[in-house]
Amino acid sequence: MYIALADSSVGDRKQMERLLERESDKRVNTTGVFYIETFGSSDALLKSPTVYDAYFLDVTDKGNTSYEIAKAIREKGILSPVVFCISTIDYHNSGELLPNSVFINKPIKVAELSLVLDQILKQKEDNLIPTIEFRDSNESFYLEETDIMYMQGENYTIKIFMPDGRIRTANGFIDNIWNNLVAFDNFFPINNKTIVNASYIKELSGMYAVMKDGTRLKMSLMHIKKIKDNYENKRKDS
Repeated sequence: MYIALADSSVGDRKQMERLLERESDKRVNTTGVFYIETFGSSDALLKSPTVYDAYFLDVTDKGNTSYEIAKAIREKGILSPVVFCISTIDYHNSGELLPNSVFINKPIKVAELSLVLDQILKQKEDNLIPTIEFRDSNESFYLEETDIMYMQGENYTIKIFMPDGRIRTANGFIDNIWNNLVAFDNFFPINNKTIVNASYIKELSGMYAVMKDGTRLKMSLMHIKKIKDNYENKRKDS
């Protein structure tokens, strides 16, 4: 589990880091280790390309408290738990309750921290949806299988075509992306530059896969039998 830790107090930040490391050691043979990244400022945290599984915050800078940071995290579309560590500011009263907020009082009690971590791990396990990691020039981003209709690669650029009409761009080679898709049943290469999500194929017409948005993608002879077999199996199952 990846944890971000931001605290205005250097002493509290180091203490919390030690507590989290001890909790990680206790779980090394069960739920796995914690990877903890510490931040002394909100700017550094919000500019980090990593999407963390949990955010532990006690930033008390005027006009830029943990609550403002948490709002910015939510505005980025990140729904990971935010753990407000209460010292000089009672974050219960900072504003409208943000989704997936957790509160813990300082000084941190080991038993309370352990319980919070157990709850976060349980939520992570219950809500786990496999995602595919991409990276652009600024940050990593994660998409679910249903977010992708098809992908096309050109040199070191991958264009991701989404069902709602948006196109996202990532860095990388299409062959490397294909190696990351082994856990997903619906993705198939149809030529050496294109990977399709078979769920979004409307029909096969000759040498072309016609997607649900009307796009016609040419299939190579090397891949055509596999994609046709998959398409027919999906039609029978539906």
